[in-house]
Amino acid sequence: MPTASTFLDALADALKNAGAYNKNDQAAPAAVLWLDKERQWQTLIPRLCERLPIFTLGAYNPAERTGPAYWLRCVIAGVLPEFALPAESVPIIYLPGVSKQELRAVEDCPKHLQPLAELQYRGVLWIHKNGREWSIAAFLQTRDGGLGIPISADDATREAMQRALSKLADEPIANLQKQAPLKAAFFDALLNPDDARNLLLWLNNSAEYAKRCAPEEWTAFCQLCKSKYGFHPEQDGEITGARKLGERQGAWARVWQRFAEAPQAYPNLPALLRNARPQISMFDELMPEWPQDNERAEEQLRRKLGELRQKYEIDARSLIHSLETENAARRAWVWSTLGLAPLAVALEHLATLAREAEQPVTGATVGEIAAAYTERGWRVDLAALNALAAVERAEDVAAVKAAISTVYRPWLEKLATEFQKAIALNGYPATNPTAKIDSRACILFSDALRFDVAQQLASVLRQRGLNCQVGWHLTALPTITPTAKPAVSPVADKFSGKGKILFDTYVKENNVRVTAEVLRQTLDQAGYQVLDAEETGDPARSAWTELGEIDKYGHGNGWKIAHHLVGELRTLVQRIQSLVDAGWEKVVIITDHGWLMAPDGLPKTQLPEHLTEIRKGRCARLKDDAKTDLQTVPWHWDKDARIAIAPGISCFETGKEYEHGGVSPQECVVPLLTITRASDAQASYEIKSVTWRGLRCIVKIAGRLADIQVDLRSKAGDPATSLASPKAPDAEGNASLLVEDDERMGAAAFVVVVSDEGVIYKQELTTIGG
Repeated sequence: MPTASTFLDALADALKNAGAYNKNDQAAPAAVLWLDKERQWQTLIPRLCERLPIFTLGAYNPAERTGPAYWLRCVIAGVLPEFALPAESVPIIYLPGVSKQELRAVEDCPKHLQPLAELQYRGVLWIHKNGREWSIAAFLQTRDGGLGIPISADDATREAMQRALSKLADEPIANLQKQAPLKAAFFDALLNPDDARNLLLWLNNSAEYAKRCAPEEWTAFCQLCKSKYGFHPEQDGEITGARKLGERQGAWARVWQRFAEAPQAYPNLPALLRNARPQISMFDELMPEWPQDNERAEEQLRRKLGELRQKYEIDARSLIHSLETENAARRAWVWSTLGLAPLAVALEHLATLAREAEQPVTGATVGEIAAAYTERGWRVDLAALNALAAVERAEDVAAVKAAISTVYRPWLEKLATEFQKAIALNGYPATNPTAKIDSRACILFSDALRFDVAQQLASVLRQRGLNCQVGWHLTALPTITPTAKPAVSPVADKFSGKGKILFDTYVKENNVRVTAEVLRQTLDQAGYQVLDAEETGDPARSAWTELGEIDKYGHGNGWKIAHHLVGELRTLVQRIQSLVDAGWEKVVIITDHGWLMAPDGLPKTQLPEHLTEIRKGRCARLKDDAKTDLQTVPWHWDKDARIAIAPGISCFETGKEYEHGGVSPQECVVPLLTITRASDAQASYEIKSVTWRGLRCIVKIAGRLADIQVDLRSKAGDPATSLASPKAPDAEGNASLLVEDDERMGAAAFVVVVSDEGVIYKQELTTIGG
């Protein structure tokens, strides 16, 4: 239920979805039957009736949509005009005090239920996948049909949860997830919330808050506001309250702090604060509490960044540093948390770009320049990407592009030119690192994984507790996939391009052109497992797998690759984690080439097409008799073939923001990532025993017991697949975990020893129930 924001929203969605059906080949269910033997949900029925066509079995009271079985049958049949439902609406029949067993046993069904018994065949039952009625606890915990939020399994928690249901209904799902596993203390706090939170809830939606309060609760709230906060909700109103919130005086300072900690929970407050802002002039000092002040600062920053196009590079860098000094504090404002200060966020990356671009990336040889680039030059590229990723609106993108064009582009041009000069003087020593990879490793090929992006990937992997070493090598020329991918593969010695035209390589043995499928076949013949995207293979053998669409997206969308990379990295991390969880001791990530990106477009260099066998964006294979003043390099697969290289960062084609095939550190210096488990952490823990008593698992741990938890998961690396509430081991190293879903009996699961930060130290496969 990704669109639901509160518990009540999610419950309403679940009930509505229970009546969903395929209109193409199914008839609409007559009704959704909601069974509630223990009457757990009864408190929420009046509020749900405001959203859904819910009718309750009980004493005749049409005003409250309650009546006996025959009355409910009339409602379902649509013969009561006052309760006529829209054509596609499925009524929901709430049955308090009724269990599935009572309804299913038609011959023994209580008399007052008999008119409804046949509806279980014409309608649908809203029940848990294990066949039981939905309880509050089950709805909170279950991922399939519920919220997937862990709760404590003790009786105190269940009792507190029932007591707090009316308050739980309005709790944001994001907050429930943040507080998990939910315990009795959490639910009790909902019944006795602090006044700061109550005040924010009232400011966010005063009418709804007052409606929810019992008379005595509302009176107490008004008196508390008057005595502690100096205003009366009914007499002074929301605008007065919002102004006091923004002024942050006395007790209001703590209320503002609570708002700033989770502003997303109060979506209506920004507009209220806007209306409450005292009259201002354009010369007033900017104040962090008012949205207008943030907007004014963003507009000023937008204008000043846009003016950088008219500046020299050195002046632009200096101005960026000054702007950063002025705006850095705004990233701590609540408006930045709400995503309303994108230029302030982008400016941090532009300041990094300006600072790092001042540092020289030099050397007399290609190797020296490459080493300097991998030491810190890549940070400039990453800063440019991050600055673009921070903005989305056209006017903000234009401002960031202006800064990048003035500061980043000259640095890029100079570095590419120096790299090309070094090649002309000292040659280009391309290498194939896969020849040195251990035989029991999984090689993951990711197309166009540029060095700076690989550094980002390495950082994320380390945060997940994996060891990640980042190396580099020089890829084959020209830096295009048909040349460089076969060259970086572990079967490169099987291929050749000698005597061929274009940029294609061929299998030496049969003269077949190398395509993606031919490469996989060659790898398979060489003894490598070739794994599809979801396969994990046999860790006792070597393997090859591929993942990633950076290059495809970059060619089609230009600078917007900056936004796309977030998803690419997430997918790569998940794939790597799945391989490690499957038992691979080492995962090695390789790529074929990097790329250049200039959001205002790469410049054009002329190269007549009649001089070339084939022309790409930044490279071209020249005809044997062609003459040109452009720099040339030999083709990796045929040293007699001449490859013309576009000078600097230019292209042979117009309109390119993203391109590769040429010679620059960004294209040629490619990463080599080696990922292994954090062995030192693993060695310090041992799972001594796993004992099952029914659905209760007793785990004994040896090692340092502080700051760790023991969990049961269906997928070791995914905390969302937890099957029980994680527990810290006691002083003897014992932890007791209860699997509440009895349908899990006999299923496979992992016992996981995990740090409080989520780093997995040890895992062991077990079978639920023993």
